[in-house]
Amino acid sequence: MIKRTTAARDGTNRTQVVDGSSRKILRALLAFSTERPRHSAESLSEQIGVPLSSTYRYIGILREAELIDEDGRGSFVLAPRVIGLAQAARAGTDLSSMARPHMKRLAQDVGETVILLRRSGDRAVCIERAESSSRIRLTFEVGTALPLHRGAGPKLLLAYQPQAEIEQLLEDAILRDPGFGQHRKALAHELTTIREEGWSESHAEITPHVYAVAAGVRDGNGVVAAISFVAPAFRTPKAGQINLREKLQRAAAAISKAYSAVNL
Repeated sequence: MIKRTTAARDGTNRTQVVDGSSRKILRALLAFSTERPRHSAESLSEQIGVPLSSTYRYIGILREAELIDEDGRGSFVLAPRVIGLAQAARAGTDLSSMARPHMKRLAQDVGETVILLRRSGDRAVCIERAESSSRIRLTFEVGTALPLHRGAGPKLLLAYQPQAEIEQLLEDAILRDPGFGQHRKALAHELTTIREEGWSESHAEITPHVYAVAAGVRDGNGVVAAISFVAPAFRTPKAGQINLREKLQRAAAAISKAYSAVNL
């Protein structure tokens, strides 16, 4: 009798039991997939290999945690709370950290500063940079916000917005920058070309004597960021511009592949 009581109070034994149950609860949760979004208690029991009575207990725990719901037809489905968990997982997949090693290799390879931009409202914001090792180089601070209608990276991000949104953004740009009005038609044509060719460039549109070229970083839904070189114009003759663009496009493709793989 004393032995049985001691065993019941044994922390190791209890932990083993709890750990075993926890694993089975997780297996029940992971049994749901795009191929099998619904399960009956019987199919879950078969899937995780436990008696039906235990399966109902696990279902009760998952329902209490608001991770699964009954669909009204005798089956169970993942609850809306799981969507929030999926979004949190996606947010944790940091584009900047994934792009950083590619950007550093690229900056070292060509000796120019590389920046990563994302759209935020009516601005393109620098979220990552890899600076050139050259003595004469352009610095670009993370957090710098640029208008969407000027510069290679911002224009690339603008080009891939819905057309109605592009028109509104251009109208707003004219209100803030009246001098831009005379260039609006030319930019609208350029945005079409950017979408067709997949890259953009600029010559001293933001800073005098600076050349920039940009390519898009994509996920399954389209362009999510722009990776761009910013370089002194005297170091980028026409032949050099083509070389920069080709290397940049390869880096953008590599980052897109890595980012898409974890954001399916």
